[in-house]
Amino acid sequence: MKRTPLTHNGVFSDENFAEKYARGHTNMAEKFGREYAGKLSARGFQKGRMLDVGCGFGATGIVLAESFAESEVVGIDLSAPLLRLAQARAQEANLTKRLTFEMADVQQIPYEDDSFDVVINANMVHLVKDPISMLDEIERVLVPGGYLFIADLRRSWLGLFEKEIRSALTLSEARELFRQSQLRQGALSWGLLWWRFEA
Repeated sequence: MKRTPLTHNGVFSDENFAEKYARGHTNMAEKFGREYAGKLSARGFQKGRMLDVGCGFGATGIVLAESFAESEVVGIDLSAPLLRLAQARAQEANLTKRLTFEMADVQQIPYEDDSFDVVINANMVHLVKDPISMLDEIERVLVPGGYLFIADLRRSWLGLFEKEIRSALTLSEARELFRQSQLRQGALSWGLLWWRFEA
């Protein structure tokens, strides 16, 4: 199946669309948070700085902040409506001292080299104009030996039923992006709906 353009603005600048997206994707985002928290705990991670690249409405970051009480979590995104939702959720969860959300371009991450112990990036690779720049920036801000989790939709025949899947990458396209980027070596895995990269 040929890759098609996004059916929406990748920045999610429309207030109503952002709220609808958040309602429909909260369970998914929280599931990613629980998955990453479990993997980090299993690998001995206890505290540090975490960055959610393309944090959206903040649900994944909230799960991580709740799971690691001594950690700082930062989320970045370009969508003002989604960031407003994220900040409101962080306030409701009483996490604003350790969980912050900032407007920033994932292709030009505004932090110094080696700033974060953990970087996560979920459901973003197919949304950005220059995914290689984003991957290079992720590598730049992640400490050597840090934990990296990337996940995105996988383009497949399921695109016949779900429009967003038609704009996603195939496994071979994802592999080629990683090859062209400066991202560290990692493991690529996949299922019917998603592919995942971990290092």
